[in-house]
Amino acid sequence: MDSSKEALKERKKMAKDEKKRQKLEKFLAKKTLEIGVSKPRKEYRKEGYDPLQVEGKWYKLWEEQGLFKPVEGGARYVVPIPPPNVTGSLHIGHAMMVSIQDAVCRYKRMCGYEVLYIPGTDHAGIATQNVVSKQLAREGIVVDREGFLKKAWEWKDRHGSRIYEQLKRLGTSVDFGRERFTLDPGMSRAVADAFVKLYEKGLIYREPKIVNWCSRLLTTISDLEVNHEEVMPNTYLQVDGGKYEFGVIYHFKYPITADKGFSGDHLSLPTIEVATTRPETILGDTAVCVNGRDCRFSPEGIKEMLGDVPHGCRIYGVNPLTRDVIPVIFDDYADMSFGTGVVKITPAHDANDFEVSKRHGLPCKIVFDEQNRVVVEGEFKGLKRFEARKAVVSKLRDVGLFVSKKGHPQVIPRCSRSDDVIEPIIKSQWWLNCKEMARKAIEAVEDGRISILPEGAEKQWYKWLGNIRDWCLSRQLWWGHRVPAYKAPSGKWYVGRTKEDAFLKMRSECMGSDCDLSELEQDEDVLDTWFSSGLWPFATLGWPEETEDFLKYYPNTLLETGSDILFFWVARMVMLGLELTGKAPFSQVLLHGIVRDAHGRKMSKSLGNVIDPIFVIDGCSLEKLISTMRSGNLDEREVKRAEAVLRQDFPNGISRCGADALRFALLSYTSGMKDINLDVLRVEGYRRFCNKIWNAHKFVKTMVDELAGKNGNGPVCKDDYGKYIVSSAELPGPSEEGPVEWILRRRNETVEAIRRTLDSFNFMGATQAIHQFFIYDLCDVFIEVVKKSKNEKYIRVLFRVFIDSMKMLHPFMPFITEEVFSNYFNGSISVSPYPETDGSEHESKFSVTLQITRHIRAKAESNGWSKAAVEIAPGGDVNHADLRFIRSLCRKIVELKIISDAEDGPYEKVGGSRVLVRQTE
Repeated sequence: MDSSKEALKERKKMAKDEKKRQKLEKFLAKKTLEIGVSKPRKEYRKEGYDPLQVEGKWYKLWEEQGLFKPVEGGARYVVPIPPPNVTGSLHIGHAMMVSIQDAVCRYKRMCGYEVLYIPGTDHAGIATQNVVSKQLAREGIVVDREGFLKKAWEWKDRHGSRIYEQLKRLGTSVDFGRERFTLDPGMSRAVADAFVKLYEKGLIYREPKIVNWCSRLLTTISDLEVNHEEVMPNTYLQVDGGKYEFGVIYHFKYPITADKGFSGDHLSLPTIEVATTRPETILGDTAVCVNGRDCRFSPEGIKEMLGDVPHGCRIYGVNPLTRDVIPVIFDDYADMSFGTGVVKITPAHDANDFEVSKRHGLPCKIVFDEQNRVVVEGEFKGLKRFEARKAVVSKLRDVGLFVSKKGHPQVIPRCSRSDDVIEPIIKSQWWLNCKEMARKAIEAVEDGRISILPEGAEKQWYKWLGNIRDWCLSRQLWWGHRVPAYKAPSGKWYVGRTKEDAFLKMRSECMGSDCDLSELEQDEDVLDTWFSSGLWPFATLGWPEETEDFLKYYPNTLLETGSDILFFWVARMVMLGLELTGKAPFSQVLLHGIVRDAHGRKMSKSLGNVIDPIFVIDGCSLEKLISTMRSGNLDEREVKRAEAVLRQDFPNGISRCGADALRFALLSYTSGMKDINLDVLRVEGYRRFCNKIWNAHKFVKTMVDELAGKNGNGPVCKDDYGKYIVSSAELPGPSEEGPVEWILRRRNETVEAIRRTLDSFNFMGATQAIHQFFIYDLCDVFIEVVKKSKNEKYIRVLFRVFIDSMKMLHPFMPFITEEVFSNYFNGSISVSPYPETDGSEHESKFSVTLQITRHIRAKAESNGWSKAAVEIAPGGDVNHADLRFIRSLCRKIVELKIISDAEDGPYEKVGGSRVLVRQTE
């Protein structure tokens, strides 16, 4: 019984696999017919290409030979890798990023540039602390700061080494001798130095302000780390350990009086109606705000509400919960068209209210602590904020001040790291004044010192930097760079690169009185991760010291990264680079889109659609995909959802594709900042392209070896293969055979197209150009011609064009091209010269022959004919030699007639000739 079930299961699996294969074949056939050619034939495939066997050996050899260290001689080209977070392994988005960067670096290296590609990883303060804390909680481990940091470093060592292994498996040509980590000693010195310099310039300051507080992570986060989620009316969200209603606006009555010292029964007073989405913050109200143009608060309106009061008398609100008497203020902040036109002001828990409080000199009354519990004395003390909301509404109902509750669309601020609903609170933090630095960053793009690609990205740059706010640098974490600021017993802060440096500053102010180093206490907070990351282009090269690398390789050349961190990271690097070094940190910024799954969903661990690139390279069973997902930090609800997605998207797991196929697929998708919907089936298609390359290599090598044997030279050693590449002097002239002229012209056109597209970072165009050339020109046409003719000159031309194709492919597919190249030559293809156009013009009439050939193929295949009869009335440039080529290139032709007249009948005009294709037995 069990064996029959297993057999049935296996048959179902085979049927699914066949269905997928047919679907992909149909897609490829459609695409090839769209461009008027047939799909490549599956010939000469005695042994398939095994990417693991080939890719496994090359990276170690490249490193041993030092091929990725910069070599002096050409113009310098410096690319810093955006350091991946050590929170976990690289995902498919990282794979696309390094595929783009590495393609550029390999191309530039082959073009003679002195290339430095700098690797590194980021400590990722909040993210790493979050995952390590979850792991410790799951294991029931409680640690102090020192114990936590030990665990975090263990995590970093484990995952950092995994990231570097992944980079190697992807073929990334970084110089690992220069690897950096944002918490290593050199980076730590740079961070302290940068902080001190900016503080001494008056740009860094400490001040209490409203910050975004995440109670789950117990830290402030930046505005850029807040997701603003729009919710529909009466939506319930899971937060603070319960489900609470959002998308609601509450109307209630606020008692008012002209008596500043009122202490009587506030429920007997006249009232005004106020609307709020946060009734729980009434406990912290310090004013009621109305618009100065609101006629209800003109002298006549006040008289109508309060009776006879002295002209110009101030009016006050009486807090319906605390009975505090608070002023009614006039400010345009109150929007007469929204709600009731009257706004309660809670400066301690709303950024806009905080600004109003500064304009009107209002006090700030704190309602919640860092765990979001009410701290105001009274019946609500100790309640969590959303429980307090329900209790406050109930109290307002009880005292008769509640008016209504209405559904209303609402924007909820949520932490991008934890999904917690952000609580604005007031904290004393370290801030960086960005206004002037932002102006300089704008100017650097305007005057061309920095170009941002693709076109159109500059608009976002100007918009964001033109409205920049000061940057909160403090984070209440343990993992990160401690703020280099030290507090004296007097409460004064001293900023220094070290504690000793700060002590010297304190002692200089002591004026003879005793002071001790031990009296200084370093700030417990750490700096925002993006502060250290913002120093990356120059700190990785030794700054603040004027090291040889810094003097030689700064500024960098290209910064390539995701469009989603243009402001998180790129803008901050530019601002800090200009301010601290006086130079723009790089001359070009290249942005790419986000990689999504095949359904267009953003990749997320909780969705189960995050793909480890190694799983695509090596292949991965469904069981391993699920077990890997389960070993993460997801809760059981997320695990169930993620498993369902994996079972739906990868019922048979992921096939082994190899790094070259993955890189080529990702690059073929890349088009500016457009998001990418990655379908793994497409990667499998490029795995078959690798097979095509491998089979072409075997054919070329056989032909060249036979040619050498025919000339009496015996087995060819690597030093001698170059003799069999046709030289420029031997290239045919316009009067010679059509196929040779044609393939050389197509080779020139392809070289020119790839150089043009790579120079403009058009990776989709570059991959399409070489793929089309290799499959449809070199393999489908010229190799078929060589098979038939075995002409010596044809073979030598084929050898040249094939090796040039490997060089054109190398930036995209480094492993297979290195393996092929090594079969013919000593040295690495990665440092061989990139092909150039040969300067001659090969004007071939052979293209007309191909037009007819492709017409015949397309006609037969679109109709599903296995055999075809063809009649041609030659015209234009077609002659009898061309007709022989047509017969050899179209294997489906079983009957080919040449006729002199085709005026009548269903003939189609192709390339100056008239052609009839029909089915035959």
